Amino acid sequence: MKIKLLCFGLVCIAFLFSCANPKVNTPNDEKNNIISQTNVTDTTNEDSVIQTGSSASELELINSSLNNTFLDPPKPTPLTQKHIPLTLYRALNFNKDTTVWDTSDCKIGDSAFSCNHADRYDYAYGALEEFYDDYYEMFWGSSHKKIIYDTTYIDINFGKNALVHYTPVTEIPKLDRKAVAKALSKLSGEACAQIFELRSNYNLEVIGLPGFSWENRESVMFGYEAYIDRDDSGQEKCSVQSARVQYTESSHYSIVYRRSLPEELDDKTFQFFNGTLKTYQDTTISWKLVYTDQYHRADTLDITTKFEYDDSDSLNKKYSSFRNRACYDAIDPSRCK
Repeated sequence: MKIKLLCFGLVCIAFLFSCANPKVNTPNDEKNNIISQTNVTDTTNEDSVIQTGSSASELELINSSLNNTFLDPPKPTPLTQKHIPLTLYRALNFNKDTTVWDTSDCKIGDSAFSCNHADRYDYAYGALEEFYDDYYEMFWGSSHKKIIYDTTYIDINFGKNALVHYTPVTEIPKLDRKAVAKALSKLSGEACAQIFELRSNYNLEVIGLPGFSWENRESVMFGYEAYIDRDDSGQEKCSVQSARVQYTESSHYSIVYRRSLPEELDDKTFQFFNGTLKTYQDTTISWKLVYTDQYHRADTLDITTKFEYDDSDSLNKKYSSFRNRACYDAIDPSRCK
């Protein structure tokens, strides 16, 4: 029994001795290990040292894995320069703005000229296409070829070397003032609703009817509508805004932009709204219609309107008026009877 106790004591002493003398790396051990050191600042602003030991093969494996998570950037092409001779026309429009044209756009006579140009743009959008465009731009910029246009300008209708002394202007038909005044002499007095529609070559505004407005139908996709909403305090209000129509836009579409001298004649349809919550019944009001052409030349027309509204069958009248809204068409008078 004493011998067993003696052996157990020797084992314990040997274990304690090994704990008091940890292993120290030899020079050979240090060659086989890479020591990386990172300085870290803690919340007490005291620098501490974090040491990690990793073998070279382990670090290479980690770096290889990280690199494989990113796409390799595209290979850059050598930057080249190319000179291209280019001749362009310049011309002043009615508002004295300088317009620029390809030589193939314009027909120039002895005393007059005209120019026409159209550009078609095809659009497509998708996450993958946008990602690669941004990725390419991030690494190498938008272009690898520098094209220099050696441009010569020929001034058509201004300057000392002008080819002609002529400014193209579109002939705008005069508005039939009497016909317009007659069409607006009697209107619905319905609250928060479209009460008239007028098609012409002019932009329209109203003076003297607070809360009423003319809205250009072509400025939004589905025209305008009047809606009774509530404000932040819960009070009812009239909102004249683009029609609340749900639709799905195609991912591929084209837009054609056209410009010309003389300019194409404007064709505009304006919707007339009572944008208030007030109903006008057997009420006559005098106001002014302001009409402005595409060259910003404006005139006014005095209007006297008798507003009438019978709300005895308002629901049926509302749908009926939607289908048969009062209107006047100065471009095609036969459309509105």
